[in-house]
Formats: sequence, structure tokens, C-alpha cells
Amino acid sequence: WLAGGSYLVARKIKMQIETWDRAPMREQETIVGRTKREGAPLSGGEEFDQPDFALTGREGNPLVDPASHVALGHPDHNGGVHMLRRGYNYVDGNDQLGRLSAGLFFIAFVTDPRTHYIPMQSRMSRNDLMQEYLQHIGSGLWAVPPGVREGEFVGQALFA
Repeated sequence: WLAGGSYLVARKIKMQIETWDRAPMREQETIVGRTKREGAPLSGGEEFDQPDFALTGREGNPLVDPASHVALGHPDHNGGVHMLRRGYNYVDGNDQLGRLSAGLFFIAFVTDPRTHYIPMQSRMSRNDLMQEYLQHIGSGLWAVPPGVREGEFVGQALFA
């Protein structure tokens, strides 16, 4: 029913900042799958290079952990499914115990959440090494009608 449009997935994700900050940097990098300083994949390269999930280290283990955040969210491990996604940091001050209340406001535009988001999120909720540090506190899903041409109105295609 949403021909030409997309869906917007939005999630507010609180991060256990103090716990995360106590983890050694190498552990943080393994959890994410990227270097903390440059943002490059642990398999090598630069920030915007694609990770090489087949590359192994001296012991034969993958350089990018299969349970890392990068690996589980990558199209190579999700049937080639792509999404337009962005994360925005938020800070809500301190909670009642004085801990920092902060995290990520995540948004993604997808063709169909049943095939382009939910399967990936299900795998991440079961296997992502980062889950130990995250608490999902809000989610939403919105239909986004296709763009308009001159003389049309927003959502017109939905009434055709």
C-alpha cells in the first residue's frame, strides 16, 4: 500500500556509559568492530572502508568478531538488505542516582520493516556484543509517503 514510499524506524537507545567507559579500549573495539581512534574496520583500512569479514589474525580468528555490532548490522550478514540509517547522540542529564543518562537516537529508512529491519534487529538483540551496554527505551515506526511531483500533494499516491 506504500508503493514508492518507505518506512521510518526510530529508536531511543540508552547506553550504560559508565560501564562502557570502564571496559578496556581493545574490548570496546572488538565489541563495535572498528578502531576507536579512526573508526576504521578492525580488518584494516580507513573509516569509510568496508570490513573484510573473511580476514583472520595469526590464530585464525576473524579480525572482525562475527558478534560485533558492525558484523551483525552489515548487509553481507543480512541477505544484502540495505537501509539509510543515522545515529544522533543525546544527553538527558543525570538520572536519580547521578549517572549520565545518554545514548543514541537511531533512525533508519527502510523499504519494508518486516524484511529490511526486524530480522536484523532480532539477530542483534540475541547476538550483539554491545547489548550488554544498551537499553532500548523507545521505538516507533512511521509510514513515509513517496515524494511529490509538481501539481501533486503529499500522500496523493496513497489515494490512487
